[in-house]
Amino acid sequence: MTDRDKTILEIIKSERVPYRDPERLFLVLGLLLSGRISMGKAAELLGIRIDELWLVLRRLGVEYEVVDEEEAEEEIEAYKRLFKSGS
Repeated sequence: MTDRDKTILEIIKSERVPYRDPERLFLVLGLLLSGRISMGKAAELLGIRIDELWLVLRRLGVEYEVVDEEEAEEEIEAYKRLFKSGS
């Protein structure tokens, strides 16, 4: 492990991250924010719902507004399921 890796791990451990595996969270967030994966895929990789991922992003102060067609459809379906289950 390089000194850079150790520094990154120290930063991750020092942050109060609202997720059980901070290293995985930051890896997935990196993929999401770089545009390599969609919001739906990020939530899937983390094993949480899209609305839960939005809450995690908000708690971390991460602004994410890029929504492509696939993500829009995934979010619409997620909200439909959420509101349907709440009825």
